[in-house]
Amino acid sequence: SGQRLVGIQDRTAEDEYIGRLDLQTDYHRFTGRYFRRNLHRPFSGDPLDLASMYDPSVSRSLQPYSHLTVSDTWLLSAKRINVLTFAVRQRRTLNDWSGVDLPIDFASAGVKGIAVKQPASLFVNVSGNFLARPGWNYDKRDADIHIANTHTWMTGRHELKIGGEYLRVRNDIRNEFRTMGNFEFNGSATRHPMSDFLLGEVYQFWQGGGEYKDLTGHRGGLFIQEYWRARPDFTLDIGLRWEPFIPYQDKLGRTQCFVPGAHSTRFVNAPSGYLNAGDRGCPQGGFHSYWKSFAPRFGFAWRPFRGATTVRGGAGIFWHPQFTMLYNGFVNSAPFSPQVTLYGVSFSDPYGDVPNPFPQSFAPFQPSSDVLFSKPLGQFGAFASTFRPAYSENLNLTVERRIAGNWTGRMSYIGNLGRRLSYTHDVNYGRYTDGATLANLQQRRPYQDFAGILITESGSTSSYHALEVSAARQSGNGLSLEASYTWSKIIDEYSEDSRPGQTASIAIPFDRRAARAVADFDIRHQIVASAVSSIPSPAHRGWWSHTAGGWALAGIAVVRSGLPFSVRSGTDQAMSGIGQDFADITGTPRLPSDRPKGERIAEYFNTSAFALAAPGTFGNAPRNLLRAPGLANLDLAVIKRVISRDRLQTQLRGEFYNTLNNVNLGAPFSLVSNPARFGRIETSAPARVVQFALVTLF
Repeated sequence: SGQRLVGIQDRTAEDEYIGRLDLQTDYHRFTGRYFRRNLHRPFSGDPLDLASMYDPSVSRSLQPYSHLTVSDTWLLSAKRINVLTFAVRQRRTLNDWSGVDLPIDFASAGVKGIAVKQPASLFVNVSGNFLARPGWNYDKRDADIHIANTHTWMTGRHELKIGGEYLRVRNDIRNEFRTMGNFEFNGSATRHPMSDFLLGEVYQFWQGGGEYKDLTGHRGGLFIQEYWRARPDFTLDIGLRWEPFIPYQDKLGRTQCFVPGAHSTRFVNAPSGYLNAGDRGCPQGGFHSYWKSFAPRFGFAWRPFRGATTVRGGAGIFWHPQFTMLYNGFVNSAPFSPQVTLYGVSFSDPYGDVPNPFPQSFAPFQPSSDVLFSKPLGQFGAFASTFRPAYSENLNLTVERRIAGNWTGRMSYIGNLGRRLSYTHDVNYGRYTDGATLANLQQRRPYQDFAGILITESGSTSSYHALEVSAARQSGNGLSLEASYTWSKIIDEYSEDSRPGQTASIAIPFDRRAARAVADFDIRHQIVASAVSSIPSPAHRGWWSHTAGGWALAGIAVVRSGLPFSVRSGTDQAMSGIGQDFADITGTPRLPSDRPKGERIAEYFNTSAFALAAPGTFGNAPRNLLRAPGLANLDLAVIKRVISRDRLQTQLRGEFYNTLNNVNLGAPFSLVSNPARFGRIETSAPARVVQFALVTLF
């Protein structure tokens, strides 16, 4: 068939250590807990075979993680308790390629003018055909300090809690990201990506100075909450949290803003509109702190007529916390780490007559105030001046009733409304005109000193509504059962957390609402059933008691509908520089679902109902128009207690994932630009995995 399928050998080893210490006095209970995990993985690729290194998980990797928690529960009186917690977390992720010597890189292959760092790597992506991307050195270190305190008063039918927390985060990255040069071929020249590759017609060339980051941030919050037992059958829970949103800051001020017409005083040679932290109009963290993030919450529990039925409900606002990855894209920008993003260039001479800032501008370095900028600046990102943190409005209502014996039934409504959700759009995409080509893309941009300008806004919304029905049997005679069915729907416009400069632009940059559809992770129907059964030891002692007793069996079964997916052109038909165009829909896309499995794998949907988007357009096929196959899975665990005495217990465990070895098909290939693969299912979920473990608890 002209295809070669390769896999990755997983030789990951992981060691875990847990220690705990408890100390009890008359009025204090001190608890200390330490967790340590050492994950290490040897290099598993073949330097002479690029196909064996298509994923970074082949690299030699060290990933130590440690977490220390100390708490003090202080009994001040019969009605007052104070809980103070202090925690420290450290994590490192090191992907080490220093010992890998590739037989070729772009410089040694004769690509004109390109500079590479050692150890050299390469990156070639031929859309829908192959990806050659051996990894590169990556070293990330995280360290957090967390302090929390909660004070509780109990009086009569009231219980009042007041408290707060503080979190200091540190994120340090040393990453040779994009230093090797990235070449993308998507068929924009010939409509066939492989033909473009053979002819050396590059859709996008991108080289950067590396990703170096030294980020520090602070998060905190205060809360007050009251539980009020208004009546024996009715309880209210009312609370309010305040969580100010303070942007994190990089030590060198590696944060960009885009303000058309403004001029930088920090870097005087920067193009007009391009600012960095410290310039007037560019906050240190890229957006202004937000202090109005109040989050009221309300809940109740009601047992009408003091019978077997209970009604619970609640509503609240929950602010989305920021994460350190949000700031990664900023450090991939000039002048700290210059980026070159070019379109429609030659594989043999990607820079052509464009100035090449490398190797002089490989990071890290501290640029001077009069540092020069190579134009056009490569793609960069910034927050919109109106950016605000996101929040969600959560609603729930549950009716629960004891049915018979140990059985309980529940019916719940769950709602989640996302507000101010972030999305990214390219304000500098190339406008289509007669005679538009990739070669003149830069001339068709509104701001010609820049490539893409990805602005992260906070104006998107989402909605999730679900009905959940469940039944559970509490443990009795060694058997517990639970089953649930969920019917849900989630609608959004963008299903990722946007990261300025790194998250791709929405496909249609001037109309985010055109992408409003079911979310990428929408699961319409899902059934989950679980069971745990234990066999007690026989009453008499001896070998029969040890053999027949101490067994436990646990299982969980999941059956769900498939995830949605979009059909895209696979080429930049709009000639915009975004390259996320949808396909054009020309017919009925769905085929009968009762066809033989082989036919469904070969053509999952009606491929003749789609075509490349018309030139100059972004395609008219709706986002997430179709759904991939569903999933059915059963996991089992068998546990045998081997030794049990005093505080020492030894267990032998056997765990069987996908026990029935069911073939759960993945989503089909959905890029029109590769007719040989279009509509074909080529992936599946993992096959059966069996593992055994010996566990000692003490």
